[in-house]
Amino acid sequence: MYRGLVKTQLGDGIQSQVDSVVARFTDCVFAGEKLSVHVTRFLRLTTRLNAYLNSRTTAGQPDVTLAVDLLDYLTSTSKWWTVTRQDPVLILRPASRDARSFIKSIADLNVGGNTLQRISAATEKLSGFLEEHEVGNQKEMESLCNDMLSTWVLLCAFACRSQGRNVTTEEDFETAYDTTRILLFYVDTNDYKALTAIRRLGTHPVLPLAARVAFSPGFEKKLNASVAANLERVHGDYLAELAVATSGASRSILTNSLRLLGQLQGVRQELDRLEEEHYESIIIGSMEIIEGVGVSSDFLKDESSALTIFKGLRPAKGVDERIQLITRRLESLIVDATGNKDFLLQYARLVPRITALLLLLASKTKESPEAPLEDSDVKRGLILLYALISG
Repeated sequence: MYRGLVKTQLGDGIQSQVDSVVARFTDCVFAGEKLSVHVTRFLRLTTRLNAYLNSRTTAGQPDVTLAVDLLDYLTSTSKWWTVTRQDPVLILRPASRDARSFIKSIADLNVGGNTLQRISAATEKLSGFLEEHEVGNQKEMESLCNDMLSTWVLLCAFACRSQGRNVTTEEDFETAYDTTRILLFYVDTNDYKALTAIRRLGTHPVLPLAARVAFSPGFEKKLNASVAANLERVHGDYLAELAVATSGASRSILTNSLRLLGQLQGVRQELDRLEEEHYESIIIGSMEIIEGVGVSSDFLKDESSALTIFKGLRPAKGVDERIQLITRRLESLIVDATGNKDFLLQYARLVPRITALLLLLASKTKESPEAPLEDSDVKRGLILLYALISG
């Protein structure tokens, strides 16, 4: 991993993008350096990390985007420090504060003496390890050590400030050190991708447009008489457990998904309302959209395939709560993107339909259809849903 980080190059334009992000922190000083220097090093490290995890030797635009989204996650959400090596997942909580203001606020913190000693000792130990294993030349090893030092310093400060304290402790270093190791060696690539996917999904301009596409009584009548609706009525008991976590959205997982897919097509065809005569073409179009992201649409044709989805929508331990957190994060992103706090009151069915399609995609891509729905399945579904929406 260290060798890969050292050898991964930053592509053209990456440094200028990083500079644009950290420019607002140049007037602040923290732990003996400009705050912008620490943030630059953090972004440099995590940009290279994302490139390395995706088998690229040169970091590009997607990698720096993921790095910035990770920084936003660590500064705008709470309880990220509870991540463990046994359960190394980034829980997609809704934002609880403004990330930029929070980063600036750490300039007011005092770094405790014990914290500084631990960071210094850890940096010396890392330097010795890199030299012993000849990970790179002197300049490369020194650069990596500085990146790690700033990452530890920032995570110490973020953990301290998040918990309402003004002086870092040795425990904050332990949190920073362990979190950094988990981010480098344990977190799955899709966890990082999901951070970007949920932000881009929640702020995508097509969603408010889709929410405004209405359905005629004739279209609704046909959908309610469809095979999909009948399957939900007959086999709805399988969906009861997850329905509690999704405010009922998953109980109509097939028809809710078809409604959202229909609304997306309505936007593309510049239709304000889907009439009865649109029904067949909309259903065919929905199947094509789903298959366009590599997911089979056989559940709309084959009852046994649909039943497999229903049976597989049993959430593993804690997954129901994580789905609720994802839903809340999407809601806040949509409201922020529309600039209208009442938007989701006007279009209350939008998020349930998004949730249904997310779970449908997650279920259809599970490695084992019979296994419970895991956090990794939901994140994979989230990534696919963004690809579907943006496509």
